[in-house]
Amino acid sequence: MLLHRVSVLSVLLLSLGGVVALANPNSNFLTPTLAQNFEGQQRPHWGKQRLMQELNLTPEQEQKLQDIRSQYKDQISQRQQVLRQATQEFASLMASNADSSQIRAKHQQVQQLRQELEDLRFESMLAMRDVLTSDQRSRFAQLMEQRREEFRNPMRQRRGQDF
Repeated sequence: MLLHRVSVLSVLLLSLGGVVALANPNSNFLTPTLAQNFEGQQRPHWGKQRLMQELNLTPEQEQKLQDIRSQYKDQISQRQQVLRQATQEFASLMASNADSSQIRAKHQQVQQLRQELEDLRFESMLAMRDVLTSDQRSRFAQLMEQRREEFRNPMRQRRGQDF
């Protein structure tokens, strides 16, 4: 049951996380580059424009998504920077002769920073989710599942097995 909940939450986070990229016209996350699988075959193009067309976003929705992304962008970026620094400090402590209490304290700090960052991302995704209609949310989930399947298929062919 817990695995199912984690899976559902992961799908939601991944799906709605893509909306962040949709909202930013300068994002490199969904740039129009062609991906190649291990056999050298091209996979379908998953550009931002295709997703926007598939979701049939209105100009107002696009603007709202951009506004939400802008609202959270600096906060998320700052938290990421602080987390990276704390993670590096933690790694240094682990490699050093630091005592266990110092390492535990740094670990706790890293965990807290990760949680804060995830909470911010979650809040931004909830805000973006509210912009989409229920049909658009369903369609977006379908598109993300197709994308995951297209990514998995070349791996299965290469390894000769199903996951």
